[in-house]
Amino acid sequence: LGVVAARNFPFSNLEHKTSTTHELVNAHCGTYQWIDGWYWYHGAEYGLCKEPPRLGCDQTPGPVGPPYPAPGRCGFQADHNVSIWRSRDLSAGSWEFVGRAAHCATDIPGCSILYRPHLVHNPNTKLYVLFVNYVTNGGGYGGNAVFTASSPAGPFSLANPQMNLTRLCPGPAVPEGAKCGPAQGGCGDFDVAVDPEDGAAYIIYGCNFWMGIEKLSPDYLYTEGTNGTVVGGGFEGSTFPEYFVEAPAFFHRNGSWYALFGHCCCFCEQGSGVMAYTAPHLLGPWRPQCSDLHNNSQSCLSATGDLACVPSSVGSPFTGTPTPGQGCAYQGRSDSSSVRAQQNYVISVRAADGSDQLIWTGDRWQQSPDGLKGHEGQTWAVLEFDGVGRILPIRWQDTISFDVAPQ
Repeated sequence: LGVVAARNFPFSNLEHKTSTTHELVNAHCGTYQWIDGWYWYHGAEYGLCKEPPRLGCDQTPGPVGPPYPAPGRCGFQADHNVSIWRSRDLSAGSWEFVGRAAHCATDIPGCSILYRPHLVHNPNTKLYVLFVNYVTNGGGYGGNAVFTASSPAGPFSLANPQMNLTRLCPGPAVPEGAKCGPAQGGCGDFDVAVDPEDGAAYIIYGCNFWMGIEKLSPDYLYTEGTNGTVVGGGFEGSTFPEYFVEAPAFFHRNGSWYALFGHCCCFCEQGSGVMAYTAPHLLGPWRPQCSDLHNNSQSCLSATGDLACVPSSVGSPFTGTPTPGQGCAYQGRSDSSSVRAQQNYVISVRAADGSDQLIWTGDRWQQSPDGLKGHEGQTWAVLEFDGVGRILPIRWQDTISFDVAPQ
């Protein structure tokens, strides 16, 4: 293996990450994992259709394919795939294309759109487990398909076409013909975390616009139906109390688990916010640090209760047409995202001194340099904390820097 010296690594938010062949990386809303000397990125590969400029959730009329690229509804086409990339140090120009893990049209039964692939390693089975959220040909939410492989490079095999999420309705966990409850319905964005203490895995996911957590089976292919507990949460504490939320992310720091999410932002250029909860265990009890329902709490270091949304007049460069009611514009607000993005994932980067740095990543919808859907980039920000573990407000920086350990 090659050796990379320890260095302070600059990352430009003004430039799109590029490959070893100098092409724009076509991958979005996925996970970055350090595995065997590489940072592996499993992301959603979108088509190269031309989007209307500055228009939020693209519902442009027209054919959606095949053939591709098609002119209609760029983010809602069946040519989405899960692409695999890897880099030694996360730097621009270092990303090597490895292959594709899954194709919506051929590898997931009934798939018409896929989103947010997430990869974890299962220490129990020694397999890599890839979760993919998808929408069916009929327009309903299919929940998550699950793939496995012996290597992060694949090949990946479909192990479960539809997880038994307890709130996916209709779905495998709901008796046929049963009426869906108020917290049940279509299930979308999610994240999966593995507890390093015992190898147990947990999924946080949004369903019918409510966010909740469930424990997975030992093979990670199913849920066990055990719900997390949220202090002051909805539905007897089984969901977080905030409504109309998506794009969750887990991470662990200094003995505490963090769960972050924001209001729904359907490819919206104005971006979304970041609300934060903490807990001693992935099943809770979860307590709010920052939330627009708890903006008077002394635990939040932002007066709005949100770590990323700011008034549009306060330095956010948003100039497009906002998608009404989405993201930072939830409930008629005039805010936009200070980081110009919707939350994706938190990367753990090992520094030369052995410490872990946490890098927040968000997808910059409707901001590709050439107007092509597949070329939309990301914002990265180094998460900072106060002395008691509270996340400081997340703000845009043209360039960030962090240490990358030698290999």
